[in-house]
Amino acid sequence: MGDIADSRKGFLTAWPALLIVALLVRGGFLLATPHALESDPDGYRALAQNLVERGIFGYGETPTAYRPPLYPLILTPLVALGDGSTAAIGILHVVLGVATVGLAYRLANLWGLERLSVVAAGLVAVDPLLLMQSTIVMTETLAVFLAVLALIGLTLAAKQPTTARTALAGFAVALASLCRPTFLPWMALGALVLPWYGLTRTDRLRTFAVYCLAAAVVLAPWVVRNQVRFGRPIAGTTHGGYTLLLANNRLYYDHLRREPWRSVWPADALNEWWLTRASRATPADELGADQLAYDEAIDTIRREPEMFLYSSLLRVAWLWSPLPHQTDPQEGTPERFARWAVGAWYVAELLLAALGMAAVFFGWKDQDRGGPHPMRHTGWIWGVFLLLVFTAVHTLFWTNIRMRAPLMPVVAAAAVYAASHLRGRVVS
Repeated sequence: MGDIADSRKGFLTAWPALLIVALLVRGGFLLATPHALESDPDGYRALAQNLVERGIFGYGETPTAYRPPLYPLILTPLVALGDGSTAAIGILHVVLGVATVGLAYRLANLWGLERLSVVAAGLVAVDPLLLMQSTIVMTETLAVFLAVLALIGLTLAAKQPTTARTALAGFAVALASLCRPTFLPWMALGALVLPWYGLTRTDRLRTFAVYCLAAAVVLAPWVVRNQVRFGRPIAGTTHGGYTLLLANNRLYYDHLRREPWRSVWPADALNEWWLTRASRATPADELGADQLAYDEAIDTIRREPEMFLYSSLLRVAWLWSPLPHQTDPQEGTPERFARWAVGAWYVAELLLAALGMAAVFFGWKDQDRGGPHPMRHTGWIWGVFLLLVFTAVHTLFWTNIRMRAPLMPVVAAAAVYAASHLRGRVVS
């Protein structure tokens, strides 16, 4: 319990200044960004608007499970404000961003970074990817907050698997899964691994039951709703088939054969073709379209296994690319400079994070005091699992740099962990 008490003491000492800085950075960036929160590329605001106007989670009168429910449900009361909705969403994103920074400090402390926890939290506060995504009506800002909350829950439960802590862990990971289904495999890993921190068989069975029950309570309303509306207990979404098809189709593979690997693929031709093949006019149509997309993608993979392997390697490279893609062919000098500056930032941070992960795996020790293997800080394993799960999922499904947003608090902690060793600092 000593390490937990120390982390709480450190948090109470540093959090006011840290949160003020985070508020200034997150709020200032949002205010300084032209057209912030006007973009709704995935239609989450539209879903919230439909809930306000018709009371239906869907498009018009047609219910949908195409998008995960949590973010649009949170947006619904904000959208109901009418002309004040954009400002309300901005406040939501700032609050979530500041809370994420505070939680990132707490997480780093639990993982043994001690005084350097403030550096890890600071990296999260100024992370370029997280700042940019906070200006768009998309799930990233909420997903990052829930990822850190879930990491804390799992870390605390592994340190002392009481009923309350285990329930918090299951609750938090399930909430993250309702925000982004990519968390679902991570949630399943938690059910398999967390019980082994119990000392007896009874403790392990209790941990497993409490974790699963807490997660089920969170997921149940969405699953039951989908069973009623679609005749299928969908825990994720009906978007997975299209996401797999987007990453594995003949048009895209042809593009990879002709163009440099970093060139942006315009998916217009695929989308036009897809509109002629699939309809979401009814729940049955939506399920059929999802299955059709899976079938088309799997057929493409079977016919061109070499291109599938090549594209999978590219997806991993894109997920972890330091340099954002050039999406505007007419990119000006300021935009190019900003993009390359972001790339330089991430080169340094990702290299340090890779060293930090090596330290976790291979057990760098404190040369002065013979410190413990870093896996003694049981929270690190949950960060490793999160990195592996997201990387594995996006090896198959469509990927770009924003998909790694929920991983950045883990990356920041690992980078600081490595930097402390390179400077001869003690982190135990």
